[in-house]
Formats: sequence, C-alpha cells, structure tokens
Amino acid sequence: MPIQTFGAALALLLWPSALTAGADPVEGPGASELGVSVQDNDALIQRLSRTNLLWYSSLDSNAEVCAVQFVDASRGDYRLRTFPDRETAIRAGHIVTHRHHCGTCSSLRNLAVYLAKPDLTSPARTCARRWTTAGVKACLMEEVGFEERCAETWAYNVLHTRRRCAGACIRHYGMWAVLANNMGDAHNDERGNLNPCLACDEFASGPAFQYTAGRTRRTSGLRSAIVRPTADIYDVDHRRYFE
Repeated sequence: MPIQTFGAALALLLWPSALTAGADPVEGPGASELGVSVQDNDALIQRLSRTNLLWYSSLDSNAEVCAVQFVDASRGDYRLRTFPDRETAIRAGHIVTHRHHCGTCSSLRNLAVYLAKPDLTSPARTCARRWTTAGVKACLMEEVGFEERCAETWAYNVLHTRRRCAGACIRHYGMWAVLANNMGDAHNDERGNLNPCLACDEFASGPAFQYTAGRTRRTSGLRSAIVRPTADIYDVDHRRYFE
C-alpha cells in the first residue's frame, strides 16, 4: 500500500467513524482514495483488519526492513524503500533505518523526533486532551514535531486508545490523575510488565499503529522511558547516515 494511503487505512482500522458523516475527519486521504465509497467502509475495515492480523501474526518470521538511499552528494534528499531483508537492502546500496516496511513515520525527520524525545508517552497524553482529531494531530505536529502523515497516524492511535483504554487507565491511575494528566506512575512493574493502562494501549492499538507507522522506537533500535526486553530492540546503526 502506498505510504500516502496508510493514514486513511489506520483511520478505518482504529476510528472508522472519522470517515463517516457527522464525524471530525483529519485532513488527508479519505476512503475514496483507497478505492471504495464511504458505504463500503465495513467491507474495507474487515479486509484491512485481516491484512493487519496476518502481518502482525507473522512478525517473528518477517525480515522486512525500511532503508534509505541518498540521492545527492550533500545527503539532503533521499528515498525510502522496503526490502525483504537487511542483506538485500545493503546489496542495493541502501542504509537500513528500521525493521519492517516503510510507513507514515519512516522519514528521517520523524526519526529525529524519536531521538530527541525518549519519552513520547507524556507529550502524546498531553495532545490527547484535545477533543477533536484535528486538534490532536495539530498538537502532535506543533508540540512534538512529527510530520503530517506521522502525526495523523499518532492522532488516530491516541483517539483509539482513549476510547478503548479509558477504563483501564482510570482504574490504574485514578480518575483525578487522568483528568489532570498526572499519570506519573512507573511504566513497568518490578518484573518489567507494562502497567495496565500502557498494556491496554499496546494490545488494543499497537498492531494497527505499527502496521501503519512503520517506524517505532523499538524497530528503530531506540530505547525509551518504557523498559523493553533487549531482544525487542532492533539493531540499527543510525551513524551510517553521516559516513
């Protein structure tokens, strides 16, 4: 699927009402750009859900990578391309930038955001306090620094998590803490398990977000404020862009 249509795909997977009458749609591609009418949303959602499920269930054996090739001597312009594995990308003269296919967050500018902000959970929660899709997206662009398509992907992810995980988060942090955005409890327990709020986000929104965004902290070889097993962090050398 072309990168420019990933945002609409995630909208349908996580927030189908955003592409129907009466909702507050994010600026960007709509259902028609995916080759269907709004009336065909249900069938498209089912097809995308099956595609996402098949992809997510095959991650252990999926060796795809997203790689960069600079097109000028100054290394100011580049192309992104998905390869079946790391070795194929290297043979083609590309630099691997993250595991799995290229998506809406695969650009080097979005990588710079991940590098600069080890904890994106807190700013994402702040942006989630905006009540409209467009408001959340604008906050993620202006306050966090994501490019438009990546911000759009994060926005739908945030709204889906808010809808599906509000109960789990309120039970864990408490109502007033959630309303005040004062959710400073540890992300992990002493065994390394995610707290119930983050675990809900991981399982309810994670698969579709990963499929759409392409780049995540773990697939980019980056650690974060959330403790992850070392085996989950893909080995990427980002210094190679400057060689």
